Amino acid sequence: MRPPEPLDGSLGRQYQSLSELVYRRLRDQILWGAIPPGSILSVRKLSERLGVSPMPVRDALRRLATDELVDVAPRSSTRVARVSPERVKEMFEVRSGLEALAARLAVPHLTAADIAYLEKLPEKLDCAAAANRAEEWHRLNQELHLLIFRKCGNSLLQRMTQDLWERNLRHFTGRAVTQAKFRRRRSKEHRRIVSGLMRRDPDEVEAAWRDHVWQSGIETVEYLRTLAPKAAAASAEKPPRRLARRV
Repeated sequence: MRPPEPLDGSLGRQYQSLSELVYRRLRDQILWGAIPPGSILSVRKLSERLGVSPMPVRDALRRLATDELVDVAPRSSTRVARVSPERVKEMFEVRSGLEALAARLAVPHLTAADIAYLEKLPEKLDCAAAANRAEEWHRLNQELHLLIFRKCGNSLLQRMTQDLWERNLRHFTGRAVTQAKFRRRRSKEHRRIVSGLMRRDPDEVEAAWRDHVWQSGIETVEYLRTLAPKAAAASAEKPPRRLARRV
């Protein structure tokens, strides 16, 4: 799965500072898996590759540590935090409740254009899944979630659901790429959700969305637990992977 287009200097004006630009750049790379869990993050090397001084890189790493995306240990290397199945389980428990509420609240705010878009979405998702076009499927799935978050009518809930969704990318993108059955199951759940949205039935939408996120969470946690022994064995056999040449 490819991350969003890299940020460049021309986009720096969107952010308040160079530190913010570096933070966003590294955060996207970590969330989309371009910098794998366990990778060492060297301030000096990152500064050279990004063409900035060490100060904004240090500021960015401190923020990423607050986000629990990197581990900063005194007198030791800064590394990308590893994904814990237990932590992911907690995330899905929260997501299932918050996103279901957002879906319920979004129902009265959907416009005729939204409904027309949603009506065609399940077929697009099914076609992408059947053709094993993982990136297209992920993009369409993301569009559905972000549309509902925007339409919930509650700015705090929108920020919370979108933040959790972005944190979810670290493991979800891997599943979307490698697990065809995972995509097919989610597509069936999407049809139930969209059916409720088309009928403007908040009870059905809320229940369908909660089941969708919860089932996705169960399967993802089980998948991560199968990977844990392999990751531990790999760490014991060789040094952690370093940051890719291009961030």
